[in-house]
Amino acid sequence: MKNALCTSLLIFIFNMSGFSQVQKRDTLIQWQHFDYSMDENYSLASYSTTDVVTTTLNGIVLENELVKICLIPEFGARVISFIYKPTGKEQLYQNPIGTPYQIETGVFYHNWLMVFGGIFPTYPGPEHGKYWNVAWKEDILENTSDKITIGMSQLDTLNNPNKPGQYGGTTGIACQFNVSLEAGKPYFTVDVVLENDATYDDYEYWTCITFAPGSESGNTFTPANSEMIVPIDQYKVAWNPGNWMDELDPMAQSDWQIRKYDKLAHLSNWEDMGIAYAAPALEENFYGVINHDNENGLFRLSNDQSKTPGMKFWTWGNEQGLNADPSNFFEEARPYIELWSGVSPEFFVSNPLNANESISWTETYLPTVGIADVDFMTEEIAFTQALENNVLTYQAFYPVDMGEFSIVISLLVDKQEEYAESFPIAADASMASFGTFDLNQTGLNLAKAEVHISLMKGNEKLNTQVYNEQQNVLSSGKELPEPILTVQNQSILLEFASYEPRELALYDLQGKQISKQSVHGPQATLPYKGSGVYMIMMVKGNKLWSKKIAIR
Repeated sequence: MKNALCTSLLIFIFNMSGFSQVQKRDTLIQWQHFDYSMDENYSLASYSTTDVVTTTLNGIVLENELVKICLIPEFGARVISFIYKPTGKEQLYQNPIGTPYQIETGVFYHNWLMVFGGIFPTYPGPEHGKYWNVAWKEDILENTSDKITIGMSQLDTLNNPNKPGQYGGTTGIACQFNVSLEAGKPYFTVDVVLENDATYDDYEYWTCITFAPGSESGNTFTPANSEMIVPIDQYKVAWNPGNWMDELDPMAQSDWQIRKYDKLAHLSNWEDMGIAYAAPALEENFYGVINHDNENGLFRLSNDQSKTPGMKFWTWGNEQGLNADPSNFFEEARPYIELWSGVSPEFFVSNPLNANESISWTETYLPTVGIADVDFMTEEIAFTQALENNVLTYQAFYPVDMGEFSIVISLLVDKQEEYAESFPIAADASMASFGTFDLNQTGLNLAKAEVHISLMKGNEKLNTQVYNEQQNVLSSGKELPEPILTVQNQSILLEFASYEPRELALYDLQGKQISKQSVHGPQATLPYKGSGVYMIMMVKGNKLWSKKIAIR
């Protein structure tokens, strides 16, 4: 098996040898839109509801053996195209005909907007900010055969006198949106830097991503069978016409706006356009969209999610977007999913940036192929698993051989390892690896076993899921009433509604047990070690309840 794997890998490298370096070239983009003109402040001066014109924009193409992206610094500093070459599929939405809309309604800073698509920065305020259609300064920050970085920067000095009253003046905050592509990588990165060389000021920053993974070039859209893979338990209902979100998902708590994240994840359930937010924040470092028609996905991965805890959902609605005619000026809707990452929990909630202060982080954009869900992600691998009726199934998208990945299954009885087996994962740029394993084949009494399933890179443990007893206990355990959780100094207080025996345990995200306790009363405490993300597990009878909790 190892010899066969090496042979296929060598063939892959040979076939791609002509693109072993990062390349840069200039290009021209022809974009159609309804005719319009602007004044010196970028407000709309005139527009036509019938005449469609073509504008030529200057673009920059960056390309390696796996990825081809196109940047447009002169129109909002956006990455307008991301093609994953092993599949030939486009990952980003591009509007075939731009339409000015929400004209003089007071929604947007310039009192109008026009969708183009791609990935782009929005600042220093909400709702696409000031600079979505403005030319950003362009610089080549690095240009070698191994890595090319294009810097796009903007200093906030614009104060449009025609702006709606909810928007402020200038901030003097500078934004850098630096896009990098490296040789051999199946992804590109964006370094976002915000600097305030002036006085104290409030600001918002959001990265807007228009998803259309698995699209054909020239015909980009997200089909109804698309899912927003966002590792959250609940979301906050915001603006939605006719309050169609109210009955979509069950309430997560007494606040009617807070809902359990379930049906909202599927584009087919969006009856109309709308806005929702992760509640109270996005704590995991990734999210994305998977097109289940062909199982192509696009994901955003953060190197420091604490910098951008805000996460906003938006679509035009399922049928409304897919059925819209872009050649009709009065049909504004478009068929894509728009997800946002921000420094604020939601729009119109500002953050401070002191004089001579800066904030920065790195966003990585990477595709997936052939994987239906993602539970864990790094720049090298996307992974999901399920354990039902004692049968493990897993999928892993691992496009480039950057280390040996494997799955290790360990069964512990009375805390002693009684069984362990390792399964290697092969790299494949065009399809996910998958496998199954029946735990009944181990011959152990699984009712007494603790199951550990670990994703490994060499000898490094990247992620571990721990299952007490059988997996059907975990799936049915969601029926258990949730305890009230209170984070105290170095411990978590759990309060229960009844006096019953319970087994409690606290794990870190690597699967290491931090503390445990057996209780019969209405309260229990679980000590923890410093800030981080933990998993609480509670067993009562034959059911298990679990919850992730982030402690800062």
